[in-house]
Amino acid sequence: MRLSTKGEYGLLAIIDLASHSGRGPVQSLQIAERQNIPKQYLDQLLLMLRKAGLIESSRGRQGGYYLARAAAKITLLDVVTALEGPIENVNFLSKSGEVDNVAQQVLRELWVGLISHTAETLKQKTLEDFCSHHRRIQEQFMYYI
Repeated sequence: MRLSTKGEYGLLAIIDLASHSGRGPVQSLQIAERQNIPKQYLDQLLLMLRKAGLIESSRGRQGGYYLARAAAKITLLDVVTALEGPIENVNFLSKSGEVDNVAQQVLRELWVGLISHTAETLKQKTLEDFCSHHRRIQEQFMYYI
């Protein structure tokens, strides 16, 4: 699996939305500044996430973006698939299922297992999991006087 800049920036954007969830819509300029993402590129990614039904938007002066459902109900697999397309074999071996020798069969089984494991890992992790982990790390770096 290859995660492009589109996937990385899209994940950063939706995680930013999740961490600011419940405080009203978040403007794309705020996300762009916090995550250091070019705003025009971010706007394209947010449109993709909206079309996938992961986020919604509201217009107007107080408008912006917000999660379409609870962070605990959105998996990282949902986000990656919306941005990068389905996780699948990237032509490592022929897709026809026919193999010429045992070595190809072993490699195919290994590759299918890796793809399956990656998809399952992303499916098990939600935006809420990520935000909780982020808060725990952030609290470790807070100094109290």
